[in-house]
Amino acid sequence: MDKQPIYNSQLDLVRRILQEPNPAGWNASGLTRDFYLDIIERIVRTAAKWVNEEGAVIDPVLHEEHHQSSPRFASPCAVLLHFGRCQDLKEKLYLVMDHCCNTLRSHDSIMFSPDFWMRELSTAFHCLEGIAPEERLAKWKEALAQVVPEKNYKVVSPDPALRHSFHNWAIYSAAGECMREHYGIPGPDGCLWGQRFFDEYVRQQLWRFNEYGMYQDPKEPITYDITTRLQLEAAFEAGYDGVWKKGLRQVLDDAMLATLLFMPPSGQVPFGGRSSQFYFQEGIICALCELAAKRNKATNPRLAAAFKRQAHLSALAVRPGLLREDGQLFHIKNFFPQESRHGCDAYGHYAVYLLFAGSVFALAALYADDSIAEAPAVSELGGFAFGLRYNFHKLFLNANGNYLEFDLKPNPEHDACGLGRIIMKDLPWGILPVLPFAQKKSYCVAPGLPETLFPASIAPEWDDEAGNVCRLAEAQCATCDFYQLGDGVWELKYQLGKAEVVYVVDLTRSGRIALEVSVNGNAFNPRMVVPVLHFDGEHSPETTLRGNGFSCTMEGRKLEFYSDGAPAVINGTAVNRTGLYDLVNIPFLDSKLKMSMKVELI
Repeated sequence: MDKQPIYNSQLDLVRRILQEPNPAGWNASGLTRDFYLDIIERIVRTAAKWVNEEGAVIDPVLHEEHHQSSPRFASPCAVLLHFGRCQDLKEKLYLVMDHCCNTLRSHDSIMFSPDFWMRELSTAFHCLEGIAPEERLAKWKEALAQVVPEKNYKVVSPDPALRHSFHNWAIYSAAGECMREHYGIPGPDGCLWGQRFFDEYVRQQLWRFNEYGMYQDPKEPITYDITTRLQLEAAFEAGYDGVWKKGLRQVLDDAMLATLLFMPPSGQVPFGGRSSQFYFQEGIICALCELAAKRNKATNPRLAAAFKRQAHLSALAVRPGLLREDGQLFHIKNFFPQESRHGCDAYGHYAVYLLFAGSVFALAALYADDSIAEAPAVSELGGFAFGLRYNFHKLFLNANGNYLEFDLKPNPEHDACGLGRIIMKDLPWGILPVLPFAQKKSYCVAPGLPETLFPASIAPEWDDEAGNVCRLAEAQCATCDFYQLGDGVWELKYQLGKAEVVYVVDLTRSGRIALEVSVNGNAFNPRMVVPVLHFDGEHSPETTLRGNGFSCTMEGRKLEFYSDGAPAVINGTAVNRTGLYDLVNIPFLDSKLKMSMKVELI
């Protein structure tokens, strides 16, 4: 087969994919705005119990008000009232609004990350017009009108050179200021506020967008691309009409095409860097895709339908944590007790990130147009690769319901090099890794879980000529090239000094994945490492080694993993945000190992 470079013109690629016929057995989800409202109501009714007599939302784990938890209660609760739900929570919401508006204008507001507040409170104010008593609305408006951004916010400066170093905080505050003005809340005379604040602060952020329109926060975490773009989109939806309107609109539209290309058919946001695996990520995708569906409704109905479908796929993906039959709510994709903070970044506290999920699903509800019908999403049609070579450093392969995400140059505090995610139709989430295993994590690990001794992914290790163990997962400066070999078949080649690792990935069959991994050069005794879930706080799959492979059973599904290597052994464990994994090692019989996996119903 001739190797074909993987090129990415998002528009051409998406156009080509959307011409494909519907997958066999495809059906519309039947979801409407009400599904978002159901999610929001679960969150808001739970959090309403945390509101104290002053109107502050007290985190049930920290036992204190933390940063944005109170305004992130206000906005989704106001959206619920706007759509006729939760009428019994009006007075509690009004109390929270009183507290938030007074706190934001206070001299010590900086203690509470106020840069994030105005977008939430402007949304709440807008939704409560015509619902809250006029005197209450006037009181909130008067308080918010006294906010001086460069006095009350934290990441601000009148110095343009210093603003150049700012990142996502500046766009959060800029979007909030734009929405403040367009929703009729004035600012003090003689200060920079509203749309002028947006124009000046976004000016120094334009350099952070990559060639696909994705936002590059420091170290390029995927989460801070999508969340930052949502703030800008919210400003546009509120009525932004400033100097960056035309150019920024095109950038954001380009990024939405990239979003369709990096999302999996199962709806979960890709891994990559900090703030990964939280359920608010899917809420962000829902809001972004609902807006994109509306923008394309008249001019490109097929694209609008694909965006609508992707929104609904991501909404369905949060059911294990946010719509459980037992009523429990999890803010991150594991099931350890909230007190353990397993998988959470230092700032990823329960109340603030659970309520952020409510906040962004509330935007999705506001933006949803139920008259737009679904058609298959790009992620469901598949048959393509999407590579981020020069920034973000990821490669996404998608065909026949199978989806793989490779890390080409990881942030070692969060991820590891190599194949980090495998998603197959009917394979329960997390049996095979959905993100890699960093050794020195910058996120919390539940007490009692063993230490991760070395970075891991679905990747080979080997000995060098001196007998030292080398691992692809440890690589931070490897060069990587990738090519398409045929329909549904791709090659990735990592070069690590004198050693070379080559993956050939075959996704040509639904429900099956074939991998061929070669280790060449200064490399001896190669063996493949395949992490398999041991415990995620709730599930303990049954894993059975079988010759040169294994089987793993969970939730009525069996993963069968075969190879042509030596007998498989379990050699240690590793921990990621999902939980504890066993490291299955399969020695190569020569320099090449062939593997295949399939999912069966049992």
